[in-house]
Amino acid sequence: MSTTDGQAAALRAKHGERWKIWYVPLALGGYTWCARILGDDLRNVIHADTAEHLDEHIRLREEDLAADARLSYEAARDLDSGDH
Repeated sequence: MSTTDGQAAALRAKHGERWKIWYVPLALGGYTWCARILGDDLRNVIHADTAEHLDEHIRLREEDLAADARLSYEAARDLDSGDH
């Protein structure tokens, strides 16, 4: 297994089944690292120049999604209780 394949496998193991993770070899060397949430629109692909940067981008996206979920829950709760 190449180092790149090992890095991809480690990212997949870390981020579970929620994310599709892959890399694309570049013509002049190196790779573009990519990820998207499974089932998500292909316009929402994350791109990074290294596996480490992709890991960081995924972590930040997960934080954003968790914050959005909290806000949605709080807004629904406020609507149910009549607070405006």
